[in-house]
Amino acid sequence: MNCRGRTCIRFSCPCCRRRGLRPPSPSWKPFTALCAAVRNTGECAMSDFVWNDICSRNDTCGLTGAAAFFGGIPGAGVLVNGPVWCYYYALRYLEHADMAMPQRMSVSQPDNNAVVFGAEKFLLETLRQMQQDGFHPDLLLVENSCSMSLIGDDLQGIIQKAALPFPVVTMDSGGLGGGFAEGYAKASLALLEQSHLEKLPVRRGCINVLGLTPFYYNGQADAKEILRLLADCGYQVNAVPGCGSGAASLKELSRAELNVVIHAELGMPLARALQDRFGTPYLCAGAPYGIEGTLAWLQKIRNALPCTMDEPLREARETLAWLTDWSNELSLNWGSPWFESVVVSAPGTTAVCLADTVRMEWLDTGKLVVQCQNDVTLYGLHSSQADTELIAGRDDARAAQMFRYLDNALLLGSSNESALTDRRRNRIAVCNIAFPVKDEALLVSVPFCGLQGARHMAQRIWNAYIQGILRQDGTCGSI
Repeated sequence: MNCRGRTCIRFSCPCCRRRGLRPPSPSWKPFTALCAAVRNTGECAMSDFVWNDICSRNDTCGLTGAAAFFGGIPGAGVLVNGPVWCYYYALRYLEHADMAMPQRMSVSQPDNNAVVFGAEKFLLETLRQMQQDGFHPDLLLVENSCSMSLIGDDLQGIIQKAALPFPVVTMDSGGLGGGFAEGYAKASLALLEQSHLEKLPVRRGCINVLGLTPFYYNGQADAKEILRLLADCGYQVNAVPGCGSGAASLKELSRAELNVVIHAELGMPLARALQDRFGTPYLCAGAPYGIEGTLAWLQKIRNALPCTMDEPLREARETLAWLTDWSNELSLNWGSPWFESVVVSAPGTTAVCLADTVRMEWLDTGKLVVQCQNDVTLYGLHSSQADTELIAGRDDARAAQMFRYLDNALLLGSSNESALTDRRRNRIAVCNIAFPVKDEALLVSVPFCGLQGARHMAQRIWNAYIQGILRQDGTCGSI
């Protein structure tokens, strides 16, 4: 197969991807090897090598995060200026939330000489081919990979030479600059800086919602629930950058009376930049979980910008009555759900906010441990209920020791953490709340957040607890 005048490795060309050809799903070797070791020996294969392999996949690279921000803008496209490996690494992650991403992403595929002589000819040829194929996005991100970032090519100069008929944002997004959250935040700042937005008259009761993404696990459903709750309170949502707002809506970011930040690790840099440029105040509200947690979250926003909460209060009463009836019924047969330990491991804001709800609303537990994939303490976020707070990358040795001996526990995390536990010998229930997820199919769009999410999470935790009782000899399934 030949594309753009060069021999194309099978399925490696974005042009072929847009024609509907798809590569086979790559195997996840560290996870597969670890599971095989557990099956063969009945013991946890907890070597330092295995821990380092898997822990390194707790977070994706900055290039993926930047692509995720623009992937959350309808009509936007992404061009990766770098090797095919970087392209597929990002694409494989993003496809979990949006199977149409291959039609919106492309790659320049520079050869080895480009490291010395630059990637301009490859970039220009890819842009020409994209237009020839009929790809005309409303907005295009051109981002350098790690190796291309070291060359020093003038991306903006190359884009000007291409004379494209649509707006383009350029940036360096190599993994040396941080992980998913850093890339997402940097992309939002690049859009703000290169769009030359003007200050517009403020609309009363109008808000921007920052730090939402459909590329977190179940992120699309959570975003819909959050926006529904805000609409029920009478707020007019002006824009949601990186999660559903088009390029035209983003031009009116300055109209908001308040910027509400959900995931601090994603949205706080943009909130601060918008305050500096337009004077728009912001509130780091966090993510709403549970009934009491959701009402407290709405009240926090209401304190900053008044609204009516009649509809959420009515819905909260109905949800509480429904959950109480079902919990009483289940308790008659199974007792009250209790675990000696609960571990919550997820992106920073998710981990902190969900952990507080676990102890305050959902469960009795002896010990509550929070492992944040991002250091959200930088933004003033802490868990008020956790006995131990760990930061991925800083406290990995403590986390490895904890996972090795975890028993009679509920793990709210990802397949990374569940692979590190001895689920054959110990009683461990798993409830996936973060990527990567290799042992569950979540095909129904039901949120974890908000009042609807309160029912969903109660269901998942109850099922995990019941399966733990039914499988006293060892492994509990994921719920």
